[in-house]
Amino acid sequence: PRAGVIALPINRHKLWQLAADAVLIVLAWRLAFYFRFDQSVPVFYRELLSWQVVALVVAIKLPVFVLFGFYNRWWRYVSTRDMWGAARGVVVASLLVDLTLYAFPPEGTARLPRGIAFIDMLLLLAFVAGSRLLARTLIERPSPGGFVARGREVLIVGAGDAGQVILRELQRAPQLGYTPIGLLDDDPRKKNLR
Repeated sequence: PRAGVIALPINRHKLWQLAADAVLIVLAWRLAFYFRFDQSVPVFYRELLSWQVVALVVAIKLPVFVLFGFYNRWWRYVSTRDMWGAARGVVVASLLVDLTLYAFPPEGTARLPRGIAFIDMLLLLAFVAGSRLLARTLIERPSPGGFVARGREVLIVGAGDAGQVILRELQRAPQLGYTPIGLLDDDPRKKNLR
């Protein structure tokens, strides 16, 4: 994009990620009440489970996820740094929802319990991180034949970050025709490690 033009990271290819996160937000919100009140939500909290409130929760959290760059990355390349960014996004989104519902509680309901706010945040964090890690795991899983040599066997020189990148790419792209069988490094601390 040109300077001065703000481009949203949401396109038709990312809509399924947005929809999946919306489902995870709803699931975490409802499960928080289910776990906190042991399956029987008191009458004075039931309005917090209405579809109007749930829609408000989704309407607050999804834009925060967009602002925190959740949809700027391919899930297949999710990293530890991305997970910390996701954690920050979930915490900020949850705090915004909690503050909104504390300041403007729906009519006929008690204030949002702190336990619900905390459980919702933890569940959503687990769901968001778990969904991204699951996507990466499914994409990187070995082929049905396992790690059988499927071409020229190679040794990678260097067991540091660069060696790891090369190893992952060779495992991810069998069409290259190489099977990594080991890594060589001059650091004795890395000897016999996987």
